[in-house]
Amino acid sequence: MENIVLNNKLECPVVGIGTFMLAPADAENSVREALKMGYRLVDTANAYVNERAVGRGIRESGVDRKEVFLSTKLWPSEYENENAVDETLERLGVDYVDLLYIHQPAGNWLTGYRQLEKAYKEGKAKSIGISNFEGKYIEELETKWDVVPQFIQVEAHPYFTQTELRKTLDKYDIKLMSWYPLGHGDKSLINEPVFAELGKKYGKSPAQVILHQWTF
Repeated sequence: MENIVLNNKLECPVVGIGTFMLAPADAENSVREALKMGYRLVDTANAYVNERAVGRGIRESGVDRKEVFLSTKLWPSEYENENAVDETLERLGVDYVDLLYIHQPAGNWLTGYRQLEKAYKEGKAKSIGISNFEGKYIEELETKWDVVPQFIQVEAHPYFTQTELRKTLDKYDIKLMSWYPLGHGDKSLINEPVFAELGKKYGKSPAQVILHQWTF
């Protein structure tokens, strides 16, 4: 599977499995089977309440931990909890995560970001990121970070291109990881004629065309 190189030289797979809204049993099964199929990026969060199940799914897959790019997110209520990172690792059953985000610019989010930086420097997070940050929050963080984030995770797709945000990200080689890359679950985006035409031209499905352009 194709990888991209982050601004700290770490490699990350371009396609992965997300576990938002998956009950623990479903998350465990989905992660296990996805890894067996060849997926190597797994995304979860404190707020999904399935981190223990995700960890079990990884272990049950038989795939070496070093081959899995594991991503999770600290919830705002944990930003001021000095044990939040260690507790997250304990739930996942791992010594480190490959990517650690703060989930939202809410509460004392700068303290949350300092937790990410500390985890990064201690080797508990191989890369760090921000989720759902836009506009004034990014401008503020830009003046205060000690470690430049490797990722931002936000909604992005052909109906919501994030053009201005991408200009800021390009300055620091921060990668954009899209959620809702295929839109909000309806078929309007997938059925846009332009993607069918491009798919026919390159021998790909409309979804593959969209994901190639907008996932990162």
